[in-house]
Amino acid sequence: MRRRGKIALVFLLSLAVTCLLWSGVVLAQPSLSLREDARLEIVGAGLDLVLDQQSLLSRPLETFKCRHISSSGEVYEAEVTGFSLGSLLAENGLDLAQIASLSFAASDGYVMAVPAEIWADQAVYIMLARDGEGLEYPRSCIPEQRSMYWVKNLTKIELVPTEELALQLQVSVKRISFFREAVQEMEPVELNNRGELVSAYGLQDYFQKFALALPEAPVTMAALDGLEKTEKPEIFLSSYVTLDSEAAPLYFSEEMNLGMRVKQLDVVIAGEDAIYFGSQASLEELFARVGMREAANYLFTASDGFQVRIPAEAIPYGEVYPDEKGGYLRVRFEGFDLSGVQGGGKVKYVIAVEAEE
Repeated sequence: MRRRGKIALVFLLSLAVTCLLWSGVVLAQPSLSLREDARLEIVGAGLDLVLDQQSLLSRPLETFKCRHISSSGEVYEAEVTGFSLGSLLAENGLDLAQIASLSFAASDGYVMAVPAEIWADQAVYIMLARDGEGLEYPRSCIPEQRSMYWVKNLTKIELVPTEELALQLQVSVKRISFFREAVQEMEPVELNNRGELVSAYGLQDYFQKFALALPEAPVTMAALDGLEKTEKPEIFLSSYVTLDSEAAPLYFSEEMNLGMRVKQLDVVIAGEDAIYFGSQASLEELFARVGMREAANYLFTASDGFQVRIPAEAIPYGEVYPDEKGGYLRVRFEGFDLSGVQGGGKVKYVIAVEAEE
């Protein structure tokens, strides 16, 4: 009985290992051999990413077995090593459910359009190795689907948004709030930033107090060093900005890893709202940077409720800047005659500007 028990145990262990191998859990990852000029561009739906060889190789990889169907209907099995496109999009504020179709483009000009129903029950992968052999260039992979969707020498993926997302992305900015002045009306919270206690302002509270609406589409953040990052609304609203850090303005939370934080944050664009985090800028350049809506007049608002209406013709002469003594933000229009406007068009403690309908 003892010998039979051992045989049964060995059989069960072998069966378990076999099942694990088939599920992709313990399959060993092969050596990768992407060429140095390997490059994958992902564009559309408000996203513009370029992954070079090192970026591709640094992605979290999975190795698993799956099937694909040839043009003649034959089913083949393959071992795939690659990374999830859905996970990459999620890191940049997009969900595959917001994408109506994908367009895979190869280096030879071949293009394959993939409607959403093709991957509805499957993940989409970027393959870097097949059957234990490293690929020189990335390849698309949609498990259990036809081979024509497994595009070799993949160089570009175009994302076509759903109608709902497309409408959200077409919205132009109607209101810009000036963060440094606006937060004087808020109570900061004390948070731990890499071992240092800093005063920070919750973005959920900020949007509820100063924005036209809470964001529903991915939020775009731009830093002074040129970095651009998109974030899912729910993650963005649960995060904070501090002006106390050396990297200020710093977008962060205590739980957020370092790679997801944004240092020297310059502007945020979220639907009809934009936030400027700096203290001095040409209004014309700032309007262009955020995609401000064209209007005949723009309404500037101060923290005490004072408002002044400025004609569009004056905007190229406008500047937001810090007061030399008080440090608060001001707006002026040097070289444009606003003598007929209250205060000559100068606004102290400015917290927002909005395009009038």
